[in-house]
Amino acid sequence: MEAFVPGIYPRSEELVQATRDLDRGRTTVEAVDEQVDRDLQQLVAAQQDAGLDLLSDGMLRWQDVFRPLVEAAEGLGRGALTRFLDTNTFYRAPHADGERPRLAQALDERYLAPLPAERLVTLPSPFALSLGTGVDPRTMAEGVLKPQVDATQAELIVLSEPFLAREPGAHLEALASALDVLHGGPPLALWITFGDAANLLEQGLAELPVDAIGIDFYSTSIDAMPESFGKHLLAGVLDARNSLLEEPREIAAFAAQLEQKAERVALVPNGDLQYVSEPIAREKVARLGQAKTTRAEEAA
Repeated sequence: MEAFVPGIYPRSEELVQATRDLDRGRTTVEAVDEQVDRDLQQLVAAQQDAGLDLLSDGMLRWQDVFRPLVEAAEGLGRGALTRFLDTNTFYRAPHADGERPRLAQALDERYLAPLPAERLVTLPSPFALSLGTGVDPRTMAEGVLKPQVDATQAELIVLSEPFLAREPGAHLEALASALDVLHGGPPLALWITFGDAANLLEQGLAELPVDAIGIDFYSTSIDAMPESFGKHLLAGVLDARNSLLEEPREIAAFAAQLEQKAERVALVPNGDLQYVSEPIAREKVARLGQAKTTRAEEAA
């Protein structure tokens, strides 16, 4: 049993205020950088205290899961302001200015902050990055994601996919072809966030060419899981859009059911924790670690 927290973590109130002050000319870039460092130190400590297996930097400088890659790529730009799923959060949807976008330079430590222990990195999936651009997922993977994957040192790269489960008539063939391109670097996980993965599981989600699959179990029934799940399962057991705090023993009991279907299970949120406040997210991280410990003690 493992546990970790991919995706974008909420900024502290101090960091939110600092970035607003910077926009209004009331503070300096250096002051914001110092607050980012403080937020990162607190997040790392929270993960270590919880006993999580892989550390995340929380993507504290990412406005959304696309923006830094879009700004670093030739042939991509920021498009229309778009509501993210059914939340009150908006992002600039990627817009393609050419047929074959390419990453001009891989993201550096500004967006992939150094961490003191084994880590994961979250990037957008090829389908999510290509959606609405007119560029197919494989081409996006070849030109933009593959150079970043090759330049990234991590124990796991989590490819965030918030749209596929909600896309009418979605098929896995194009995504499978795109994921094939990304092999040769760190292990890959496809993280289906904020959506019911039952239809995708019926189509063969577990057969995609990745090492791990993430499933939102707030939207997906455990009955949709195949009896023998041959991949590392990233089980979305924290509700990242609800401030209600989970009970660790209930998570542990559910994890025990999942272990009957998958040999290797990691407990994760069902999406980015940025949709709750930082104090709530910090407590959810602690409870995730408690659930992992509880399950380990029960299984001993």
